[in-house]
Amino acid sequence: MRRLVSKIIFLFCFVSLGIVVSCGTTIKTLVGFKNPKVETKATVLEYLDDNKIEHDTYFRTVKKEKDSIEIYRNLIFGFNSEILIFDKNGTKYCYNGNEECSGVQLRSAFENFESNYKPCIDTTKTVSLDSFLSRLQDKNGNPILKSDLPDADYYFFNCWNKYAGRSKMIKEDIDWLYELNQNTSNKIEIILINTDLLEEWGLEEGGELPLKFRKHEGGLRMTFGALPIKA
Repeated sequence: MRRLVSKIIFLFCFVSLGIVVSCGTTIKTLVGFKNPKVETKATVLEYLDDNKIEHDTYFRTVKKEKDSIEIYRNLIFGFNSEILIFDKNGTKYCYNGNEECSGVQLRSAFENFESNYKPCIDTTKTVSLDSFLSRLQDKNGNPILKSDLPDADYYFFNCWNKYAGRSKMIKEDIDWLYELNQNTSNKIEIILINTDLLEEWGLEEGGELPLKFRKHEGGLRMTFGALPIKA
């Protein structure tokens, strides 16, 4: 079976299944997961170019610099293994089948979307497209509006970041999405969202956020260290 969309999915599969790994460093090494470092948009775009990932990306933003709550919220959003899907009218869609594997769910989205995905009925997942876009901006810092999106039947928003795995794996996962999209009957637009920690949020460029993995009730608990806030 094709690898899951990102290594972070693999990481949380271990947690959800209750498989205990004796050393947090071991599990991070196993999936190529690294402590998040503070990037700039320039270093993120350079990473795409260096790894021949020939697709544009949007970025998460914060309303107020150095707001720890907002920054941690963006960080946690970056752990999201789910592809966020909206139709052209702004309705959010959720998986409606029985398959638990995220990779298989996603393949079904491209192969037969209408049979496997329906408008979300869980109120915790019914964020509007406009609200979602309000937290994004392009590489030049411009806000993203629905009218800025290319014409499509559905929009698939895929989170990615530099710390979630080795560069080869990240490229393969992104390329896989675009390969799936070549054979779909729907007009789908894949939109990448970078979720690395950004210097413009009020963080120290090159700083690092320590992560620790500890045993907890038969699984693992991940805890964050202090944010490298600018002095």
